[in-house]
Amino acid sequence: MRRGTRAGMSIIGTQSPWRLGVRTAMPPGEPILGIRALPYRAEGQPGMLPPVAGLVVKAVGIIGARPEWDPASGQTRFTDLPPGPRRIVVTDPERRYLPAALMVDVPDRYPLRPTAGGPGIPVPTHPVRRTVLLRPAPGRAIPTGMTAVIGTLRDAAGRSIALARLAASTDAGLMRVVTWTDEAGGFALLLPDSEAGASPATCTLVVHTPTARLAGALAADPLGALPADLDQQDPDGPHSLFDRRSVATLAPDGTVPAAAPGALPLRPGRTIRWDLLAA
Repeated sequence: MRRGTRAGMSIIGTQSPWRLGVRTAMPPGEPILGIRALPYRAEGQPGMLPPVAGLVVKAVGIIGARPEWDPASGQTRFTDLPPGPRRIVVTDPERRYLPAALMVDVPDRYPLRPTAGGPGIPVPTHPVRRTVLLRPAPGRAIPTGMTAVIGTLRDAAGRSIALARLAASTDAGLMRVVTWTDEAGGFALLLPDSEAGASPATCTLVVHTPTARLAGALAADPLGALPADLDQQDPDGPHSLFDRRSVATLAPDGTVPAAAPGALPLRPGRTIRWDLLAA
């Protein structure tokens, strides 16, 4: 007479059946990390397609890492990164977009999965995919029909201010656009039309500049000191790397526009220049 096995037991004993699964090897060349860069549009909105090609994506401190561009997915893919937290820096040799940095926790390719009553077994992990939103560089061409503000931010001594945060609100505050100044203090604010399709006529501007410590680090090493994941930081938070500043708006000839404090007159569908002077 055959005797059945007890519940929870396999036919070869007390070993859990799922522990007997065959390890599925990750195919050769399978990426462990994919970075997709999209042009920034506005706060709370996804980036614009298609993904940006022609970028340089580096894993800081990892010698020999050779990422490859995959046109099908629009990602720059790494296959040879060791596990652990990695700083990724994205730059544009064509100077269409500002640099960006992000921190990524690269997983082990085969982390150990716990088992019932035995040692863990290695199982393949899923690759990590991250999207970074890139701001337009000041020198890039402005798309036809786009409402835009270009200019330079300086302090009272006439020195340019790098990595200042400029937040512009349009369409009665329903549309908010954030950008950053480049190493020379230049900026380009591209302001999309409202949901109703109307171009903005004015915008209100809030400016944050780097703390003295961050400004000094940026002056010595702009890319090395670039904070990671800037979009996730609260500029008014208790541990912020930025200070809120009031600014004066100046026309190219040095005159002050007839507008309320913090307001920038715009040319709907066109580009206008306003330089900013931090108090």
